[in-house]
Amino acid sequence: MEQIALEQAWLEYKDLVKQGGNATQLYRERVWPLLLELWRSAPPVYPAVQPYKISIHNLGTSPEATVLAILGTQAEEVYLLHTEESQRYLEWIREQSGKLVYPIQVGKSDVKTIYQQVTQLVRRFPQERVALDVTSGTKAMSAGLAAAGFFLRRFFDGIRVVYVDNEDYDQEVRRPRAGSERLVVLPSPHELLGEIDSFFALEYYRKRDFAQAQAYFAEARRKTQETRFDLYSQLAQAYHGWYSLDFKEASDQLRKLLSNLANEAWVAHPLNHWRPQLQAQQQLLEAADRLVKQEDYREQKGAWALVSTLQRLSEEERRPVLKALYAYRALELLLQERLARLGRSAEAPHLSEQEQGRLREELSRILGVALDQVRLSPKLGLLDLVALLRVLEDPILLKKPLPELQGLKGVLQARNQAMLIHGFEVPSEKEIEGVRKMLKELLSDLGRSLGMSLSLEPIPLEKL
Repeated sequence: MEQIALEQAWLEYKDLVKQGGNATQLYRERVWPLLLELWRSAPPVYPAVQPYKISIHNLGTSPEATVLAILGTQAEEVYLLHTEESQRYLEWIREQSGKLVYPIQVGKSDVKTIYQQVTQLVRRFPQERVALDVTSGTKAMSAGLAAAGFFLRRFFDGIRVVYVDNEDYDQEVRRPRAGSERLVVLPSPHELLGEIDSFFALEYYRKRDFAQAQAYFAEARRKTQETRFDLYSQLAQAYHGWYSLDFKEASDQLRKLLSNLANEAWVAHPLNHWRPQLQAQQQLLEAADRLVKQEDYREQKGAWALVSTLQRLSEEERRPVLKALYAYRALELLLQERLARLGRSAEAPHLSEQEQGRLREELSRILGVALDQVRLSPKLGLLDLVALLRVLEDPILLKKPLPELQGLKGVLQARNQAMLIHGFEVPSEKEIEGVRKMLKELLSDLGRSLGMSLSLEPIPLEKL
């Protein structure tokens, strides 16, 4: 009955307008009360009525649409973003909607204030449903509110951008046909367009946050159904494993990726351009995995890959304690590798009496203590390794000046007193640099002996 009465009132309204009547006054008197009653009793909302905790509305010079949006969202708290010009409609909207509204004045093109106000309100209700109504207001206001909504939706799942749409716009009276209006929840581009996820994936990939990149590539695949994103997802997963020191996972993922790229369907895939480098990286990661599993430091390529990775992690790490631990462990591994070349092991060095005596003498000089104060451990530590390699006439360490080696004593003490080891201290940049200096020299020597020229950099992704 309400719909029939509304349709009849609309036809009468049009006839009176054609006869020269005041369109705005006639609409408010004859049509609006019936439309308002319809929305109060059963607001047409697509896809379904879902009450919100708060609603935020742009208010322009079409206050009727704002009232309908308020009734459609059924929010507990209503906020109106209005201009100086549209402020005159505030009291009318309160009366028609039956809601207490909170006005917020903004400029016609002041999107910054819109961003700030929306963000503040959303933060107050982080777990609640929030409707942002872009129907009314200036174009800048609508664009600003929609942009805020779609952006913040990625962080606050309860946000929805809504709009009072219509199925029939009557050009004769320049209004939507009464009864054809409905509140529509606009879908977020982040949910519909997988390409947006691919943009985020590229951004995180370039920042070396490979776990996030992999997650966004997987989302792009889910939304677009384009299997090409699977390959990028495998690549990101491989690099995440690599820089998490999970060499098996990294090697396995690169092997799967290379197998997929060999498929005829992916011959033209952009990643095939980097196939030689990916193959070389996979082989190195496989060697590093063998070293880790077997603890065999004669696996020189694996040692080079592992130490190079630790060196890179130390360089990129901003936290001093972790920066020092990466560098210290990398240097220790390199010393163990150099000892393995001589058929010796830090775990069981099997020193002759003569070698033990010479090792004590060397340690006495490095530590600056009397010979009778030197105690040898069954398992060699970092300074023990340096001293023994000098005793065994390692060509690089033998040339090191004594003051530089004595500096390692302070580095070792700083390492042992570090917050994540046995103490509460934080290593200084100077102490860390002492380790990294020797690390770079020994790593370069190992790389030259192996003829290594491969870049351990993740392959660049400029576009997909």
